[in-house]
Amino acid sequence: MSAIAMQPPAMRGGVPLLGHLTDFFKDPVGLLRRGYQEHGPIYSFRMGGRNMVVMLGPDNNRFVFQETDKLLSIRESMPFFHKMFSPNFYSFAEMEEYLNQRAVIMPRFKASAMKQYVPVMAEEAMALCHRLGDSGEFDLISTLGPVVMDIAAHSFMGRDFKQKLGHEFFELFRDFSGGMEFVLPLWLPTKKMRRSQAAKKKLHRILGDWIRRRRANPVEPADFFQDMVASTYPDGRPIPDELIIHMILLLVWAGHETTAGQVSWAMIDILQNREYQDVLRGEIGTILGSASGADLSWEQAIAMQKMDLALRETERLHPVAFTMIRKAAADFERDGYQVREGDWILLAPSVSHRMSEIFDRPDDYDPERFNTERADSKVESNSLIGFGGGMHRCAGVNFARMEMKALIAILLQRYDMELIDTPRPIAGAGTYWPEQPCRVRYKRRTIAAGAPADLDAVAAAAGCPAHAKGAN
Repeated sequence: MSAIAMQPPAMRGGVPLLGHLTDFFKDPVGLLRRGYQEHGPIYSFRMGGRNMVVMLGPDNNRFVFQETDKLLSIRESMPFFHKMFSPNFYSFAEMEEYLNQRAVIMPRFKASAMKQYVPVMAEEAMALCHRLGDSGEFDLISTLGPVVMDIAAHSFMGRDFKQKLGHEFFELFRDFSGGMEFVLPLWLPTKKMRRSQAAKKKLHRILGDWIRRRRANPVEPADFFQDMVASTYPDGRPIPDELIIHMILLLVWAGHETTAGQVSWAMIDILQNREYQDVLRGEIGTILGSASGADLSWEQAIAMQKMDLALRETERLHPVAFTMIRKAAADFERDGYQVREGDWILLAPSVSHRMSEIFDRPDDYDPERFNTERADSKVESNSLIGFGGGMHRCAGVNFARMEMKALIAILLQRYDMELIDTPRPIAGAGTYWPEQPCRVRYKRRTIAAGAPADLDAVAAAAGCPAHAKGAN
């Protein structure tokens, strides 16, 4: 380490012992933005006994992702994950075991597998429309959150599981997610921690029973869950039931926490920007024609390029995972600053995504900024990190984006909608969902007849989903 390297500049304020802990609990994004305004892309603050080093911008994002599992530890950065799952599971397992587990999950999200999920997404979106009827009001999170869970349960566990345990599964998962604690000691017997552990036990029992049922009575053709039950490691070893349960819980938990918030923010952005809403409706009309969306195909969803841009812009403006954390496994130097072993490293998409050096008019809603066909488009690698990056990037990112496309497209096609409440992010250091209530007033609209798009070119490119094109 260079002799002239300095400690990262420290934020002003804070109180003895606690540092900025209270400020972080009250308004974490506001605190992180203030640090950037005071000191630039690298700075530090204290949070209890922890020294937090914040690194912002694409270059720092790239560095952190590249050094994860090297200079930076993901395993030590989220101890709550060990309590919710297992110390030797997925990102927190040793590298060889992690790669083995990843090799089991990743094929389930390739294009060939994704095709079977789109009809499920359309079916659940249409079921929502049936429940909504012709007109009324609904709250975004409390309405779309259960639909996201229904899609996950239906896609990953099968229709029979969703029909039998859908509502109970949703409630258990909300309790289970309460175990995601970043700040307080995990040994504290808080109400949400007790409920999380109780929900974990019940979910393990339910999924264990479901594994045994599927082994005794396999379904044909095999669905996601049947494939998981029959899957093996790359070397042919059978996968223990407990690991299958952890994998299912991880996919549903991570997908719900991110997607429920992200699709709600996407609806907010679209409803607040009427001009681009018209662009999206024009695209939907061209692709679907006068069809209801009930038979939405993978090729049609892939062809919704403008919807892709809208989802990326919402991910930029409202990243639900507003921070990502690692822990320094050794001393190192970054851009002339010393980082010590044991320091906590924070990436903050909530700040990086609005840096004027990276994005023109960063607070404006402009999905076309991600349109690579536009002459002034500037899409820098690692500038958009709402779903993480590097080796540990969210495995289900394409599933999540496809799910959001299907749900939003069918709602936009079917209803005229307007926001009733002023949208605000939920207060505190939890998942950055819109604050409730955030209600939408809706009324059934006539589906205009249109000429469906020629999807031959899209089908020819079926091995490379367009929604992955240009992904950061």
